[in-house]
Amino acid sequence: MRRSILAVILAAAAFSGAGTAAAEPPAAGDPWERLNRGGYAVNQFLDKVLIRPAAMIYRALTPGPIGKGLHNAVTNLDEPLVFINDILQLRPRRAVEAAGRFAFNSTLGVAGLIDVVGRDGVRHHDSTFGDTLGRYGVKPGPYLFVPVIGPSTVRDLFGAGVDAVADPVHFVNYPYRTEISTSATVAGGLDTRAAADDELKAILAGAADPYATLRSVYLQYRQGEIDDARGGSKLPALPEIDETGPAPPMPDIDESPVSPAPALPNIDESPLSPPPARSGGPADGQGG
Repeated sequence: MRRSILAVILAAAAFSGAGTAAAEPPAAGDPWERLNRGGYAVNQFLDKVLIRPAAMIYRALTPGPIGKGLHNAVTNLDEPLVFINDILQLRPRRAVEAAGRFAFNSTLGVAGLIDVVGRDGVRHHDSTFGDTLGRYGVKPGPYLFVPVIGPSTVRDLFGAGVDAVADPVHFVNYPYRTEISTSATVAGGLDTRAAADDELKAILAGAADPYATLRSVYLQYRQGEIDDARGGSKLPALPEIDETGPAPPMPDIDESPVSPAPALPNIDESPLSPPPARSGGPADGQGG
């Protein structure tokens, strides 16, 4: 997710134009809006002259399976950090998925170029220290837009710093560590920026205030992730409760009221018997 956030803020500049709301009071949750808009303007320039052109070149040079393989490899490098945060969040099932993805994709998947586990339905999921803090009730704090880092909050910016220090890929000693880490970071940013290009156009097309639109999208997205971190593990139990409870009684209740239906004709036929008695023999004899 760290690379996704970086790509979103760098990408937004190319489609937002220069228009920003002027001399308006800060929005709720964004007390540093004037400073944030300045950081956003810096990214407008960076994305227009550097980031988006580089991402489009990256897309052109990595078509089809090549680009997919690089995407898989970059994603695979995030799995150890995802595992650590899942453990801190007390979500063992997700932690096992992250560990399994890293183990199998790093070996059978040729250093992560092939998403072997993903083909079996175990998909990559994001998990950051910002999610961990949010799971335990830490509030997001004011909204921030930091040049190059992008949209964030005080909580998420602090969490990103912890992730950078705790990421095993960055501090484990292995040959060409600096070169591999730098290349993975650059490739990951360009890959996500290229993948987000069409979606960003759709989000920001015609926006009266692109800065406010991006802020709203980011804050809603992060709140959804925090809600999932807090209670997502309880969701699978709901279908089981719904299936076992109401289903059996419904046919029994529906069938029981159907049984009185045959009795209704018997009640209606009983009052029909007197008319034949009145038109019988005694009445005719008196008339004769």
